[in-house]
Amino acid sequence: MRDGYFPSRQEPRCGDLRAFEAKITAMQTGTGNPPTRLIASPQNIGTLRRRLGIVFCRERTGPHPINGYLIDHAEGLILVDTGDTARKSDRGYMPRLNPGFRNIDIRVAPEEEIGQQLNAMGIRSADVRLVVLTHLHHDHTGGLLYFPHNRILASAEGFRLAKRKGSLVGAIPGKWPVWFDPEPLEFLGPAVGPFARSAPLTQDGSIFAVETPGHMTGHVCVVVRGEDVTYVLAGDLTYRQYLILDDVVDGMTENPAVSLASRRAMKQFARDEPTVLLPAHDPEAAQRLANGLTMYPRGLRAPARE
Repeated sequence: MRDGYFPSRQEPRCGDLRAFEAKITAMQTGTGNPPTRLIASPQNIGTLRRRLGIVFCRERTGPHPINGYLIDHAEGLILVDTGDTARKSDRGYMPRLNPGFRNIDIRVAPEEEIGQQLNAMGIRSADVRLVVLTHLHHDHTGGLLYFPHNRILASAEGFRLAKRKGSLVGAIPGKWPVWFDPEPLEFLGPAVGPFARSAPLTQDGSIFAVETPGHMTGHVCVVVRGEDVTYVLAGDLTYRQYLILDDVVDGMTENPAVSLASRRAMKQFARDEPTVLLPAHDPEAAQRLANGLTMYPRGLRAPARE
């Protein structure tokens, strides 16, 4: 499923890459029907209790998308997250060490995998200039197998943690392609609003990553600035927009205090410039993308709630 895009694309003028209005496409790679304790969990309990809440919760939220996002920019195609894989239905694919994996009810058809969707759009995986991973949970790395010769960026800290702790932090390193060794994101760019530094992803400075840890160590969001509105490809900073507005953390969050700090920084960012928030699993994300619906009303500076 491919929904929504940036305002109409313009051809770049000579020497002016910013005249090219980047286009964003939501790439839905299946759905999950998670327990309610996954998307929202008390922040005043320990990590173990939050994870056990996911395992034993029987109340479901209803289908949530598993989105990656394709950015068509003057400097080339950038894919943010690779979505999930149809192999989840194979017996023995999910690790037994963490039964929480088996309580999320993920469903991905083969034709929904990211590589198949790109092919249907007439795009070869080799045409993608850059793959950026917001974090290394299994539902964001399932499509890695389609990109063996691409440049792939991820947090070095998150990569080390995922290799060391694997399923205990929501990653499945044993299912990564043997060649997977991402380049570390380099946060050498300037401060952006409340974020102390940034990692440029394009030469024109319109696309960059910012650090938003909490859900997982090394989690990042990718920011795409257009002429009139900014889009944030938010990974799992939050599962739903209303949850970030209400300061509600999720069940997989490793550190609620750090997660809240990241969420509040993003809200401050969205107060300072019109921002469309696009989490990976928000059922309303595609509609917000298509209609340019910002977190706070345009022209109005939302009052600080923290």
